[in-house]
Amino acid sequence: MHAKRTAAYRVALTAALIALAFSIDQLTKSWALTELGDGRTIELALGARLELIFNPGVAFGMGSELGLPLAVGLIIVLTALTMWVFVQAVRGAPPGGTALLALAAGGGTGNIWDRISQAGETPLSGEVVDFIAVDWFAIFNVADIFTTSGIAGWALIQVFSKTEAAEPQNRRE
Repeated sequence: MHAKRTAAYRVALTAALIALAFSIDQLTKSWALTELGDGRTIELALGARLELIFNPGVAFGMGSELGLPLAVGLIIVLTALTMWVFVQAVRGAPPGGTALLALAAGGGTGNIWDRISQAGETPLSGEVVDFIAVDWFAIFNVADIFTTSGIAGWALIQVFSKTEAAEPQNRRE
């Protein structure tokens, strides 16, 4: 019975992290639509500013000409990631990596939600709300931060946990 409660707790925590990332993303996008929707730009520092842009593609606007096939592909990838994260939670995978991928899934859900909620005449034709602009890099949103940081953090954990696990076998004492 204890194992079932522990698995349920991990699943609930995973769902909460996905919901948290999604909610923070949508709140910041709502703020951007309200405060920056009239063309206002807020200059920050070091070439960064807050400026509302609608992105029909993915990172750096790539794939903007793909439309519906892009959105469907992203939904398939996001669904697979989300299912995998929950499977990892049920199986008791290390919580750090699972949490990071849950945040990535929450960010991805935020951007997919934009494509659904901002759609015009055709389904999934909406554009992603981006508003954090860095002159020397890109324009992005909080969902992108969650997605990129979550996946990068998970990858680093995978690399370094395998390195640490391999070290004792390579040492001679």
